[in-house]
Amino acid sequence: MQWIKLHKGFTLAELMVCLAIISIIATLLMPAIGKLRPNKNKVMFKKAYYLTERIISEMINDEDMYPTVDGLVGFDNSTASVTINGVSYVGNTKFCKLFALKVNTLEDSASVNCATTASFGNPSFTTTDGVEWILPIDSFISPDTAVDTKYYSIQIDVNGDETPPNCVDGDATCSKPDRYIIQFRADGKMRVTTPHAKEYLGTTNMIDNQ
Repeated sequence: MQWIKLHKGFTLAELMVCLAIISIIATLLMPAIGKLRPNKNKVMFKKAYYLTERIISEMINDEDMYPTVDGLVGFDNSTASVTINGVSYVGNTKFCKLFALKVNTLEDSASVNCATTASFGNPSFTTTDGVEWILPIDSFISPDTAVDTKYYSIQIDVNGDETPPNCVDGDATCSKPDRYIIQFRADGKMRVTTPHAKEYLGTTNMIDNQ
């Protein structure tokens, strides 16, 4: 007797049921998967913040860059000239130009835009990760005290010239900001005051609203 081997497969109804189950599971998992995706703007802002924190600390503690003389301490001493690779840095562009030397910029040092006209689209410089930076142009010297208690702003656009929307953290209509402000004082103290920046850093120790 010859046995005939039968090959069983899914019926159309069974296949439809499987597809329906897969669709339901996918629908339930999509929100969770979405939350697992990193927020690129958040990652880039935190990277820029900690880079700024490190560079400010290095600069303000470098006696060659900012020596403590004549009662001027920290960034207040912009009148002390520092020469690096044959180039002299002094005055109200000193901070901007020295900061730019500490990062990897798309521009060469001579093309760094340390002018008061710097703006988004025409930044002080752009780092190799695509972040646009606008740095303060100031002598930092306060008429009232040796260390200026005023806060100065470093503005950053974390995705540079990528497609808008260009959304500034702190704007009431901005839910996904790509532009942020990092503030610092002539004595090196830093703070952020806008909602997303504070949330991203996740600690009040870095935040001073005074």
